Amino acid sequence: MRSKKWKSIVAFLCILLIIAYTSIIFLPYAHDCVGSDCTVCVLIETSRNTIVGLVLAATVHQLANIVFAILNSYKSIPSGNNGTPVALKVKLSD
Repeated sequence: MRSKKWKSIVAFLCILLIIAYTSIIFLPYAHDCVGSDCTVCVLIETSRNTIVGLVLAATVHQLANIVFAILNSYKSIPSGNNGTPVALKVKLSD
């Protein structure tokens, strides 16, 4: 159930991103602005803000993942040679 929900959310976000991208790329070149209350200009600005927001959210998410990985990397470094077969043999012979 959860997987189906996530797939539909991701599909919706992909469609939204495609629409925003195409409106940023193609609409400004085929549009004659009629004034300060132009609906197409508002759509272009909203699409641009949506894409910038998504890029910023993805950047913050990746930076958080990198910081988390760096801060927790010391836990995976083995301390000394306690787990090697030679160390275990030496401990058994003591």
